[in-house]
Amino acid sequence: MENEIDLREIFQVLWQGKYIILVITAVFALAAVFYVFFMITPSYEYSVLLDLAPYQVKGKEITALIEQNQSVAGAVKDLAEDPELLARSAEVSIENETLVQIRVEYADPEICVRSVKQIGAAVIETVSEYRLKQMITERERYENLLAYLDETAAEYLLSRDERITELLEEDPIYKRLLEEKAACLVKLKLLDFDLKEMEENAPVDIDLWIDDQNETADLVSSNKKLYLVAAVLLGLMLSVLVVFARHYFLAGTPALHKATDEK
Repeated sequence: MENEIDLREIFQVLWQGKYIILVITAVFALAAVFYVFFMITPSYEYSVLLDLAPYQVKGKEITALIEQNQSVAGAVKDLAEDPELLARSAEVSIENETLVQIRVEYADPEICVRSVKQIGAAVIETVSEYRLKQMITERERYENLLAYLDETAAEYLLSRDERITELLEEDPIYKRLLEEKAACLVKLKLLDFDLKEMEENAPVDIDLWIDDQNETADLVSSNKKLYLVAAVLLGLMLSVLVVFARHYFLAGTPALHKATDEK
C-alpha cells in the first residue's frame, strides 16, 4: 500500500508540474534545433591510400619520418588561415607495413582535398629522401668493404710462399676473399642501378599520384537526431528535478503552499 501511495503521489506531483516540464523541455529542444541548424558548421572528409612499398620503408619508420620532418604541418601551412587547426584535423595512419591512409576532416571541401594531396606529396618526398640517403650510405659501406677485401687479399698474397702462388685458387681463405669481393661488386652494381633509377624517376611519381585522386570530399553527417534526442532527454530530467524540488520546497512552507494552491 505504501508503494502504491508513493507512486500516486509521484504522478500527482508530475501532473501538477506538467507545464513546467513542457516549458523547460521545449526550451531545450528549441535550443538544440537552433544549435544543429544554425551553429554547427558543415564538415567534409577526404581520404586516400598511399602505397609506399617501392621505397622498402616499413610502417614504424614511415610514422617516425613523418613526425620528425613535420610533413603534415609543412604541407598545409599555406592552405588555411589557421594552419595549426588544419594540421590537427589531418590524420596519417599506417594500414599495414607499406600502405598509408591520409584523411582530413575540414569545413572547406576544396581545402580538404588539397591538403590531403599535399600531405601525400610531402610524405612521398620525405620517404624518398630517406630511402635515397639509406642507399647512398649502403653504397659507401660496400665501397669500404670492397677496399678492405682488396687490401686483405693483397696482404694474404704477400704472406704466401712464392712456390705455391699457383695453387692460391685452391686456397680456402683466398677463395673466400674472392667470393666476398664478387658478392660486394654485384651489390654495388645493383645499388648504382637503383640509385640511378630513383634519381631519374621516383618509384611513386608525385604528379601522377595526385592526378589519380578524385576531387570530391564527402559531407560528414552531424547526426542531428542524436543532438535533438539528447536535448529533449536532458530537458525532461531537469524539468522533473525542478518540479520535485518545487514540490518539496512548498511542502516545507505550508503558508506558501496554501497561497500557491489558492492561485
